[in-house]
Amino acid sequence: MRVKAKWATACASAVLIAVSGTTAHAVPADDSPEEIFEKSAPATVHLIVTTAGGMAQGTGFVYDADKGLIVTNAHVVDGAAAVKVGIDNKEPVAAQVVGSDPCQDLAVVKLVATQGDLKELEFGNSDDVETTDDVTAIGYPSSFENPDTQKAIFTSGTVQSPDVAADPSPSYPHYPATVQHSAAINPGNSGGPLLNGDGKVVGVNTLVNPEAQGQYYSITGEHAQAQIPGLAAGARKNDPGWAVYSVDDEYLADYFSDPEDQRTVEEVQQQLFQDDVQGLLIGSTTTNSPAEKANLFSGDVITHVKGAPVKTVSDLCDVLQSSAPGEKLTVEGIYAIGAEESDAQYGDPWKTDLVLPNK
Repeated sequence: MRVKAKWATACASAVLIAVSGTTAHAVPADDSPEEIFEKSAPATVHLIVTTAGGMAQGTGFVYDADKGLIVTNAHVVDGAAAVKVGIDNKEPVAAQVVGSDPCQDLAVVKLVATQGDLKELEFGNSDDVETTDDVTAIGYPSSFENPDTQKAIFTSGTVQSPDVAADPSPSYPHYPATVQHSAAINPGNSGGPLLNGDGKVVGVNTLVNPEAQGQYYSITGEHAQAQIPGLAAGARKNDPGWAVYSVDDEYLADYFSDPEDQRTVEEVQQQLFQDDVQGLLIGSTTTNSPAEKANLFSGDVITHVKGAPVKTVSDLCDVLQSSAPGEKLTVEGIYAIGAEESDAQYGDPWKTDLVLPNK
């Protein structure tokens, strides 16, 4: 899950017997979490991302070893200027983001160079997941360790709901299909695999609900698999190259790491409330992205896209997902933080054209 986001059982030890008529058939017991970890950790990778705002970390997993393709969350690689991948406790190697969709919170990363003996994970059928099923989460939670030498860890738990929609925050997209479970995930675990008793991927670890103890969310494997081919082919239509957060988000300042920035954001947020302004505050834009080419920068507030008001990230995604690749969108808003850098004053309106990526 996002590092600054606020909305981040024992397996059977005996063989089960299924009886049909008078004939008994042995059903293999699930692997233990320890066994699942030993088999799956080599294909679970550590993502070390360099952005304009500093370094971020997350997790991913190899799903196509021959092509060096890795699945992760889009928010792990937002604004990435450089990506390194740590594989099975080896020296991190270079990678690139080939496709990202912040509205689905999924991305595909590709290793720049071929890696010998690369392991991959297989997707299971998340539609077969049932309440109380045992699941194991693997990832690289944030710690004080050197990122280049950090090792994967696992947690285990049970499924609480196999397919539930989630709307965690006005600064997050709508998640139409998630597995709610009790296998603890923390900042840095985002993008890692949620595995069933057979060691197959049934979810992509994404969210934690801090207001409900032991409640975690992973994008279902079936939903992720439907998005992956397009992402691997370079889909970025819903990714103009910005990080945006809702003005209505009570944790807005926490998305910024610098204490001085946090104080500034809190002050401006209060002013926006007083002026009854609703919209999306731009936290950052990526160099040479469609957003930067449209002269959109950190501190601007977006109020309308294609004439539609956008109060939440979900509102924005509704517009982006309904638009065509390469379409020119009219974006409107006001200057807020750093207005003087544009020879403007707080509250002055602006309008610009944003051209979406062609894929």
